[in-house]
Amino acid sequence: MAFFDTPVTRADFEERVGVLAELCRTGRMRFVEGVGGLESLTRVRCLPNGRVDLLSIDESARLQANMAHQMPKFSPSLASYED
Repeated sequence: MAFFDTPVTRADFEERVGVLAELCRTGRMRFVEGVGGLESLTRVRCLPNGRVDLLSIDESARLQANMAHQMPKFSPSLASYED
């Protein structure tokens, strides 16, 4: 079973949200229409001091941020395997 590290501090979590935002900005993460992932991310707000408002992050956005942080640690999937 793989080890999944969870964010310990607020800074760790904000870094994960930043990674997810960068993936969305650069087009390296795409969403299927109607699934609800994109709506969750559009509701994430920033505070006046530029930090992420943690109260605006729901479970879907949290899971996507953690997944975006974990994915580079995995080896290439079978989907990229050529026959």
